[in-house]
Amino acid sequence: MIVTVVNCAPPRVGAALAENLALLRARVVRKVLLLDAGPGQDCERWGVERARARLMPAIAARSLRGPGCAARLERLLPDYDEIVINADGCGSHECRWALIASHVAVVPLALDHSDIDAHYDCIAKLNSARMFNPGLRVLFVAMAGERDLVPEELGAVRAYAAQVMAAGLASVTMHQPALAWGNDAPGRCACDIKNSTGAVEMAALHREVFRTERTRALPQAAFRPGLNT
Repeated sequence: MIVTVVNCAPPRVGAALAENLALLRARVVRKVLLLDAGPGQDCERWGVERARARLMPAIAARSLRGPGCAARLERLLPDYDEIVINADGCGSHECRWALIASHVAVVPLALDHSDIDAHYDCIAKLNSARMFNPGLRVLFVAMAGERDLVPEELGAVRAYAAQVMAAGLASVTMHQPALAWGNDAPGRCACDIKNSTGAVEMAALHREVFRTERTRALPQAAFRPGLNT
């Protein structure tokens, strides 16, 4: 199963979600690969720091950018049970092919990023990916600050998500400060802190993202020569 995290929230939120999802998945299945298609390479650096700190479970993290990404992903697939991709925003070439290849797209959305007119490009690219990959499940995640979102704010997030074909909104609201817990220690993340708010929220999101196992093959369009090179 391939899950791509597309960030529509402040910097580092998408990478943190990808790292935590990869860690939680590694506690369930045998081999998980975390791919970093973001310009900052935050996830790859996190994986290196985690290995140096000898934290368990270890997470294989690699950079995946530039031409030929789809072909490299195809070669990696047989070696891993699950792949989580941090694609950062929607504007990159890497994000386009990642969405076409994925089973699930997770889109963290902060309220101040939910202006549909200002972020139409993200909506358009998600809809375009579903044209090539109609089985793609798009799951938006409402991101809050220190306080919970009020109903009107959640409504604004739902209105944004409704612009993407067949998209859903996760039942759990993630709190950005709790998600950042553990970041002060190299290679750690919120899910390394047992029973923390961040770990509890991530566990709920993990259940929603991985609610089904592999039930379909990857779309052939993902690896069609010339489409994503």
